[in-house]
Amino acid sequence: MNDEKDSQFTFNISLAVLNSLGRNLYRNFITILGEAISNSWDADADNVKIIINREKSEMLVIDDGDGMSASDFSGKFLRIGYSKRANGSNSRKGRPYIGRKGIGKLALLSCANRVIIVTKKSGDSVTGGVIDNSKLDEAIQDDRDHESYKLEGLSDEDIRLLDGIDHGTVIKFINLKGGIANTLENIRKTIALYFRFSLVDKSFKIYVDGN
Repeated sequence: MNDEKDSQFTFNISLAVLNSLGRNLYRNFITILGEAISNSWDADADNVKIIINREKSEMLVIDDGDGMSASDFSGKFLRIGYSKRANGSNSRKGRPYIGRKGIGKLALLSCANRVIIVTKKSGDSVTGGVIDNSKLDEAIQDDRDHESYKLEGLSDEDIRLLDGIDHGTVIKFINLKGGIANTLENIRKTIALYFRFSLVDKSFKIYVDGN
């Protein structure tokens, strides 16, 4: 009889579970944007800058929140199901967390052909990675396990997205699926209507193309 203490068996999770959990959960541009803004709120950012290029179907979301170390990025941001509430229901500034189990993050990270995440904690080095969703789709179709897909490393151009920022996170979406049909004015109005964070913390500000 085998000694159970010597067992080397572990769970092996297929990447296909990402689709089942909600990788394609959100198809509306505004809900994706709301997920990005919620992450910035939970990171105690004071400012979130959204820069939109409708012609290229690209978007930048830049915040001055706490940022992440390499271990935070790997063990929290990329860990599906990680709960920020494990250490309490409020952020360092006392904000109630909006994000829960990280499921909405799956849709956020899958809404464009390429998603670049660049982040930095104060006094730390820049870290992050690039998600190529076409390659991830191939890995899912081949029913590979979760260890078979590796994020791409950051290029020098990616790292420069954080130039002049002591701490915070930048997410760049390249070739957003479905494009950007909303006008900037409609995007501003929708954010003001549905994401009324200032009612809880007046220091939190959201800018869309500078306004």
